[in-house]
Amino acid sequence: MRLVFVLSLALALALAPGSALAQRGGSKVNVQALLKEGKRLYDAGKYREAAEALKQANEAQPHPRLVYNIAVALEYAGEPREAMTFYRQYVTSSSEDTDPALLKNSNRAIDRLRVQLDREDQAQAVADADRKRLEAEADAARQQAEAEQAAARRAEEESERQKQAELNRAIKSYRNQRIAAFATGGVAVLGVGAGVLFGLQARDQRDQFDTASTLADKQRLSDSTKSKALLADIGFGVGLAGAITAIILYPKEGPPAQGEVRVTLAPRGAGVGMEGRF
Repeated sequence: MRLVFVLSLALALALAPGSALAQRGGSKVNVQALLKEGKRLYDAGKYREAAEALKQANEAQPHPRLVYNIAVALEYAGEPREAMTFYRQYVTSSSEDTDPALLKNSNRAIDRLRVQLDREDQAQAVADADRKRLEAEADAARQQAEAEQAAARRAEEESERQKQAELNRAIKSYRNQRIAAFATGGVAVLGVGAGVLFGLQARDQRDQFDTASTLADKQRLSDSTKSKALLADIGFGVGLAGAITAIILYPKEGPPAQGEVRVTLAPRGAGVGMEGRF
């Protein structure tokens, strides 16, 4: 589609007195020059620039055909919405210079551009819907990732708490074993001490038995010696049992270190267990 009026309009303007130069904003505008520049830009395929030149000419000297050609240039420039505005302006203009053929072309162009714009709007709506869907999916993925990270942090924190609790339990078990070992060791010392004491008393009673002169004294000292000797045996037995128990209970190693696993006696001798810190 070519501009339909430029040369004829320029000639008409040239023949009209004072119309080749028009006033705009206090300065003179050469409408003929703008028309020629618009045609040159249009023929060179610079449709956007051609439309701007024709707009300036129309502002200085309004004419329906200028409006039509601005619409044509804008349509070729890829500005369908603005082009439709100028086509409608031409169709609604009530001027004797309105050409029925151009009116027909304008109405066809309006229908054509309306279909094009509807398609573009639909495509834009689909693109917007796809964009929103992708944004929603990305947001959901981000929330899921944040939830997984939070769950991982909670699991790590729970694992650390369990490790700390296991360490505290192992240290407590170590300390309790030492206390039990020291306690049974004390019982062993007391038992040995009692055994020594009663043993000395039994020996003293035996010496007295040897020196006794009466049957009653010998009987009394014999019974006392036996009882002291029995108590001494019990004391030594308790001491020996306590010593053996203390040796068994006393931890053979220090408190468990990080990453160490040990086999320990379960409470009340129910079996063995594992303890460690990781």
